[in-house]
Amino acid sequence: MLTFTETGHIDPELLVNPFWVESLSQVSPEHTHDFYEFFILSEGSCRHIVNGYTQLLKAGSLVLIRPADIHRYERDGQGDCRFLNVACRSSLVQEAFAYLNEQAFKEELLLASEPPVALLSQLETLEFINHFERILLLSTLDKSKARLYARSVLVDILTRHFLQPGSAERQTEIPLWLEQALSKMQLKENLSGGLQTLYRLSGRSVGHVNRAFRQYLHQTPTEYLNQLKLKAARNLLLNTELRVVEIALESGFENVSHFYHQFKKFYNQAPLDFRKNAHAHAAPAAAAVPGQ
Repeated sequence: MLTFTETGHIDPELLVNPFWVESLSQVSPEHTHDFYEFFILSEGSCRHIVNGYTQLLKAGSLVLIRPADIHRYERDGQGDCRFLNVACRSSLVQEAFAYLNEQAFKEELLLASEPPVALLSQLETLEFINHFERILLLSTLDKSKARLYARSVLVDILTRHFLQPGSAERQTEIPLWLEQALSKMQLKENLSGGLQTLYRLSGRSVGHVNRAFRQYLHQTPTEYLNQLKLKAARNLLLNTELRVVEIALESGFENVSHFYHQFKKFYNQAPLDFRKNAHAHAAPAAAAVPGQ
């Protein structure tokens, strides 16, 4: 049994050692080590044999290996994979757990029979990789900054990707990947792209996104996007003199008739009636201002 150590794998002045594994032909046979290790698949898939269990991993799979875990990698069929491996000093991980001060969370990760796996979106995978490529760069320029950055990144990774909410209140929180996708859908160019753009920005499967909308927003993605478009149309009606057909297109509706029907259903008024009534209610207030 091969046993790798911190002394042999991590620079004594650093807390982590990130490195790329370009193919399963480069991996070590079954082994263990006295340090923690993250690895994330950026491409392909593989079978991860660990502590007698088999984990089927694909691109975006992030695994936390604990000290004394025994593992190896095998090809999944004829395929191969590429992954980023990050060896972490035990002291770094213990500091992160102490900072978080969540004993149940710590025990859940460390005492489970097999190591935890998180599935990241494409955006989250790129972010994870960028963090450690920055650490690689900092380690050549300023090792003290590299250590500081590694500490902050590790806490973020543990809380974002491995911490499972423990209360009913936390379970209602929108996941970060969904929050980010919804934020990006506020942009005109994304809103006009509709459902396909939402699914692409989420980095999740269609089924996963649909389930998340029902769980956290209590509506379908289509209902959410329609409301987002209608609110954009409402603002244009109130603040511009654009024609209805122009507003429909600006708000992401391809069909003016559909826009008209949806707006009337949501606001109980036709678009032009809504504009007229809103201006009528605003006029007396404006007239009352001295000097107007």
